[in-house]
Amino acid sequence: MGREAMPGSPLVTFDPDELTLAQCDGDACVVCHKRWPRPRVRAGRLPDDRIVHACDDCAEALAPLPPRSPEDRDTRPMARVPVP
Repeated sequence: MGREAMPGSPLVTFDPDELTLAQCDGDACVVCHKRWPRPRVRAGRLPDDRIVHACDDCAEALAPLPPRSPEDRDTRPMARVPVP
């Protein structure tokens, strides 16, 4: 069986109304819809407890960042980006 995108974390519940049938069946990546190679990383579940999968690239994006230590804190002010 595949690995988990977020080991040790509870699986995220995805809304099946927002997914394709292939994504709900685990035949396509739950993020990018890629079908080949077949996604093997468990990314979350559906309300009926079926598991949804992600491709390796999207699984990395879903994984949470490691906690930052206080010494790593960036003291620069945040940039403000205008929203059109």
